[in-house]
This record gives sequence, structure tokens and C-alpha cells, in this order.
Amino acid sequence: MKNYIKTKINLFKNRNKESRNLEIGPGEVRIPGFETLNIANSPVTDYIINASKPLPFPNGTFKVLYASHILEHIPWYKTLDVLKEWQRVIKIGGEIEIWVPDGYKIAKAFINAEDGDNYLDLDGWYKFNPQKDPCIWASGRIFTYGDGKGTLGHPNWHLAIFSYRYLENLLQEAGFSEIRKMENSEVRGYDHKWINLGIKGRKV
Repeated sequence: MKNYIKTKINLFKNRNKESRNLEIGPGEVRIPGFETLNIANSPVTDYIINASKPLPFPNGTFKVLYASHILEHIPWYKTLDVLKEWQRVIKIGGEIEIWVPDGYKIAKAFINAEDGDNYLDLDGWYKFNPQKDPCIWASGRIFTYGDGKGTLGHPNWHLAIFSYRYLENLLQEAGFSEIRKMENSEVRGYDHKWINLGIKGRKV
């Protein structure tokens, strides 16, 4: 009930703002100038909503929609529908900026490590993997770890994997143009560094 009330209050408070941006899945620090939407409440969350569901905003509400390491938590077979819904709430001429784990890079690094060319220290992420085994590393990067206790349905599991080619095709199908790969210098919030794959498109 508290989450519902907080969401309704912020929807009302922000409804008439002239220039609006939305971050889906904020970190611990709010990006200046962005409203925030997340599946769980936090001090920097404005709207407690599942981002895979219809969003409670009119068509063309936001100039920029930013989603860093969120899309992989949505089931892979729902990705296109979700991107179409996110596109709906972006203004004509507005932009979407998405960051995800680079599935191509993960798969290639795993295969190379198994074949003896191990460069996984470039990533350096070894949660639950003190032995630095490449297979455990790949499992963690592809599936992540939920709540660390094996609870199925926890929102921290990864449910999709992406390459740039695939994301570019999805954004085109969802109605975006001027699609390009982003550089890590364009990260607005937390930088996932080596694993990061960023893509940007404009609504036409």
C-alpha cells in the first residue's frame, strides 16, 4: 500500500513538468534531472512499478528514457513488447539509452578461456567464484545470482542475453532510428565497465 501511495503521489506531482526524463532501474544515487522507476522501493525511487508491464504515463512523456542493466532482467521473449511500451512514453525526437551485459563478449571470453586464452581478469567479476573458474564466471555473468540463496522469481536473475546486432534489430522494430553503439564515457550512472554494452536510438 505504501508503494502504491508513493507512486500515485509522484505521478500527480510530476504530471505537468515541462521537460521530463526517466531512469528505469536507478542505482543508489539519482541521476540529476531524471525521475526514477524500479520494481523495488528505495530512497531514490519515484515509481514502484514492474518495468515489463504497461507504464502509467501518457504517450510522449519523456525526452530521454535511460535503462542500465535492466532489460536482461525481463524474460527474453517479452523484450520487443517492452521496448515498444518504452518507446510509447518517449517524445517524438526523444531518445532511449540502454546498457546491458554484452552477451557476445561473455560467450567469446568463456569459449576462449576454455580453450586456454583466459583474459577474464579484464572483467574481474568473481562472485561465488574464488577459484576464478571460467564456467562459473560465465554462469554468473549470463544468469547472475538472484538473492544469493537460490530463490526462484527474485528480480535479480537475468532472463535474457543480448548482442549489439540483436539489440539494434529490436530497437528498429520498436520504432527507433539513428541507432548507434555508445561509449562507456556516455554512462550516466553506475559504470559496469568491461561487461557493458550500450545502445542508443531516437524515436521518429
